[in-house]
Amino acid sequence: MRRLATFRWRTPDPTSVDEELALFDDDSAWLVVRASRTLASSIGTYHCEPAEADRRVLIAAGPGPVEFDLLKPSPDPARGVLMAVADRVSAVARATPDAVATFHSQSLGVPADGSLELSLVVVASGARAVEFELDPASSSVQFSHDDQPVGWCDLPDLASGFATPDAAELGGVHRRARVEPGAYGAIAFDVPAPAGASAVSARVVGWLLESLPDDPLPARFSLRTEDAPIES
Repeated sequence: MRRLATFRWRTPDPTSVDEELALFDDDSAWLVVRASRTLASSIGTYHCEPAEADRRVLIAAGPGPVEFDLLKPSPDPARGVLMAVADRVSAVARATPDAVATFHSQSLGVPADGSLELSLVVVASGARAVEFELDPASSSVQFSHDDQPVGWCDLPDLASGFATPDAAELGGVHRRARVEPGAYGAIAFDVPAPAGASAVSARVVGWLLESLPDDPLPARFSLRTEDAPIES
């Protein structure tokens, strides 16, 4: 397979959107999400066969990469049309996950010492296993009340990676995780919880093995899980 065109959506920190759409000479289009535009807690690759008219427009833009700045859109009308077509193809691709990981935070309760028992859960979907590794030193736990932030803390040192309900190790800490479609695993740990916090989420950072047809090298990813209520 030969890549014919590449399009990227990016923003700087703290939003850090990072998505890439690639079109190939077998009529396929592949989308890799490293930091979602939609603030979803999923990362990974998706694919589709775009409509011929959309495919022609995108390939005519050249090999690229063409970068779309979401904070400062181009005033050029032609650029706007190109971005709209790329958006449409990427939306179609999202309907067909190829190797995707979705992360969730779950409160397990508050022990007598006031700390919070938290579980970070990953669920895989698509046609192939998704592979990734966490960067715990760059990840964090965030607390809120009525949708307002009330504190945060670093992710603690994790002794092991994700494990399935029957205690099978999936990896993800100090070694690459490989999670098959439909499988899931969790990491449990304790963190100090600030007074008044009623919800918790996690900012998860790491490396994603993108699994694009021509680019298997790991790349940085980041996401934020949805708020989960803190169970007393």
